[in-house]
Amino acid sequence: MKTAAIVVAGGRGDRMKASIPKQFMLLQQREIFVRSVEIFHGSDLIDKVVLVMHPDWMEVAGRILNKYGIDSVNIIPGGETRQESVYRGLCSIENEGFETVLIHDAARPLFSAFQIPDLLKMVENRLGVVVVEPLSDTVYITDSGSVVEIPDRTKLRAAETPQVFRYQDIFAAHRKAIGENLTSFTDDASLLLNYAGKIITLDSITRNIKITGPQDLEIAELLLKAKQK
Repeated sequence: MKTAAIVVAGGRGDRMKASIPKQFMLLQQREIFVRSVEIFHGSDLIDKVVLVMHPDWMEVAGRILNKYGIDSVNIIPGGETRQESVYRGLCSIENEGFETVLIHDAARPLFSAFQIPDLLKMVENRLGVVVVEPLSDTVYITDSGSVVEIPDRTKLRAAETPQVFRYQDIFAAHRKAIGENLTSFTDDASLLLNYAGKIITLDSITRNIKITGPQDLEIAELLLKAKQK
């Protein structure tokens, strides 16, 4: 099964309030996006890694990867939205015969590569697999500040990445969305569901947090240190 991984790092990371995009910030002396790339680059099950990067930072990203001896990653320019960036990543491998694709946010560098085999075993035609985490907090559904419903949290999961699909399924869904001018999907699983696909989940074995602000970076540092003990 020929498999590609698309790592999306096209944002500017404005919420981090730093002089560089958040994916270039260091997490225990290694850039966040490098840690995410290494998850897949180091796997025998991944045949190709595509890094979707903001156009202004592609050259810098290439130099950094070369510094670490990672010279087989394709770096392509991202779009205005995450959806567009993923689509560009999918287009870049359109004619290379990939059967399966993992789509991952570079801002989640703590995902465990040990789960890649399980994800690939679970994916089927029209069936995507999403890494999730159970919610420990009670969740309110509100309207104008008032609580209108309290869903059963045992049935709730926080969607994360990677999200894994048959390449032709997710590529076709992206093309349909563009044709219908639907451009606001925030993840690929919801996009596939919109076109009659099905999604199943796999609980993450790590705290697979998304780094969006300074506090998240501090938490990630602590999680990495605990993992290394």
